Amino acid sequence: MSWFSFNMVTAKSNEPLKPEWPINVMVFKPTDDAEDIKARIKPTEDPLQEYKLNGEKKLTHNTEHHFDTKHYALLFEPGEYKDCSFEVGYYVQMAGLGKDAEGSNAARFTGAKSGPYVEALNKHMSGGSNQAVGTGLCLDTFWRSAENFSSENTQWAVSQAAPLRRVNVANELVFGDGDAYSSGGFVANSKVGGHCDYAANQQWFSRACDFKQTSGGAWSTVFAGCTGDIPQNDSSPSDNNAHVRTVEEAPEVRVEKPYVAIDTHGNYNLHVPKATRDATTGAQLDSSNDEIRPFSNVKVGKPILPMKDGEYVNHNMATYNDLIAEDEKITNDLQQALDEGKDLVLCPGIFFLTKPLVITHANQVILGLGLATLIAPQDGSPCISVKAKTAGVRIAGLMLEASKQQPESGGRASDGKSCLLSFGELDVADDAGDADNPGLISDVFTRVGGSNLDRAVSTDIMVRVHSGNVVGDNLWLWRADHVKLREGEEPNDPELPLYWQTRMWKEEDGKKIRIDECITKNALEVTGDDVKMYGLFCEHTTEHQLVWKGERGSTIFFQCELPYDVDIDFANDNFTGYYVDENVEEHTARAIGVYSNFQVYDVDASTGMQLPSKEGIILHNPFSLFLNNKGSIQKTLNQGGALVGKKPADIDTKGIPQRAWVGEKRATIEIV
Repeated sequence: MSWFSFNMVTAKSNEPLKPEWPINVMVFKPTDDAEDIKARIKPTEDPLQEYKLNGEKKLTHNTEHHFDTKHYALLFEPGEYKDCSFEVGYYVQMAGLGKDAEGSNAARFTGAKSGPYVEALNKHMSGGSNQAVGTGLCLDTFWRSAENFSSENTQWAVSQAAPLRRVNVANELVFGDGDAYSSGGFVANSKVGGHCDYAANQQWFSRACDFKQTSGGAWSTVFAGCTGDIPQNDSSPSDNNAHVRTVEEAPEVRVEKPYVAIDTHGNYNLHVPKATRDATTGAQLDSSNDEIRPFSNVKVGKPILPMKDGEYVNHNMATYNDLIAEDEKITNDLQQALDEGKDLVLCPGIFFLTKPLVITHANQVILGLGLATLIAPQDGSPCISVKAKTAGVRIAGLMLEASKQQPESGGRASDGKSCLLSFGELDVADDAGDADNPGLISDVFTRVGGSNLDRAVSTDIMVRVHSGNVVGDNLWLWRADHVKLREGEEPNDPELPLYWQTRMWKEEDGKKIRIDECITKNALEVTGDDVKMYGLFCEHTTEHQLVWKGERGSTIFFQCELPYDVDIDFANDNFTGYYVDENVEEHTARAIGVYSNFQVYDVDASTGMQLPSKEGIILHNPFSLFLNNKGSIQKTLNQGGALVGKKPADIDTKGIPQRAWVGEKRATIEIV
């Protein structure tokens, strides 16, 4: 028997209530000395670099860890942590272990600057998007998170894939760092007792938050189910509508992300908040709505952690794509736990899957800590497959990454397509899901390309949702526009010196040659009915970024960059950022923004989004925007064949949103 077919079968056994965490899961107690806590966390932070500003020595965190493979979880037991400030670096999750996020059962950071923070990175640099030395950049503060704590003040200067959720900030919450450019972002289920500043963020999505005062933002600031001082719907602080605020007062459904907590006996529990269609507004910072599952029925999955001289180190890139027997064993152990009806909590690190994790039990949870990363099997099958008619499944806190596909790819769906996450089954047409117990995809970040030095990694579609009544809550589905440089390799764009810029084509001896680096066609495909997306980011895929075929679907907040490296065929084939099939009768899309930054060829995309013109199609504050470089988006919207938009979004309107309209419209065609 080959090791690829090895599968140990044993009787179901209880898991330990006090798991033995690996070395990259750090658990802190309020009795620990603050300086000792910071010293332990220091290696997980983004490295500090010295620079001079006006003759004065300064320090900045840099992006050296941008494509590391080391991951960490920083877990804080309930209690007070005074004057304990630390940066949350790449692939790091900070999480309180309290069952509440405020009061005596919460992890509480006290002091004017205490608790997790993120600042702008690379303040030593200038040029490109770094405006000047000392300013720094928040455009790539990705892949990190913080949740379930209280603080007095918090700075969280981030962009995509860096959520802040279930927090109570007594005074000021700042989502930026001075004038540094930023492209956020997501906050949910939180309370801010003072001022919340969206700073220079191009766009930001806030869900179920209580605010006392809000300000800032650049183009699109979106609120769903928020209470307190929030802007008026469709309002703009500028005369030309350069910045528009979109408000959805009461979302249809609410499903909060599961989380891990510790009880007074030191036992761990998995808290699974129940879905609700009633209490969809404001913060819920206690555990009164949670189903509490003891860790006796939770499998703690542990990845292989590379070690050298007793230290945790990055994976060896020379063998990164080589599967070993231990990968098969880990995959089988995780699947066996799922088959036994257990939930999975996956520890920080990289899991190289040899087959998909298949969920067949209703209400099961797969929760990642420290942005646990699943590398897709090499046969075209997904990282996770949720079987049809399996209600209430929760997939959360994970990164899903494409692999290099082998020639014999027997794991693809019946239509021949590969993906990273399949929720439901393509061939099951009557999977309506459960409106009272919807599925959840929360804080799930996919990527095709990045750390892997082999740029032939690929998948056809990143996420496919075939089941009905599934909720998406903060998804960044990213085809890499930049990847890690190989040893000794020079960057292919001198204006972007830190990384390799991915390309579909190269010019050689005057000829245009297809090279297909990090290829994926679509970010998200939805065929299920009644699917809701709250905070959806889709970027750089080579065809439609999103394809929606299900009925009664909705998106509140959509941020999209079209691919940088396509040629004019992208325009000739009428690919768009947000595509709703012509047969769909009902769909709602709010705060939909599609941006262009064609770097290689002059691509004049005909439109940023395409939807049918029908009474049941609602479109709210759609806009397109020219970011930089070449080409254009000619019109913001194709609605039922009519092209709608004020004027082409191109070099003449750089950085200025071009809006089809401000407000909400149903099937009204107006050529502006």
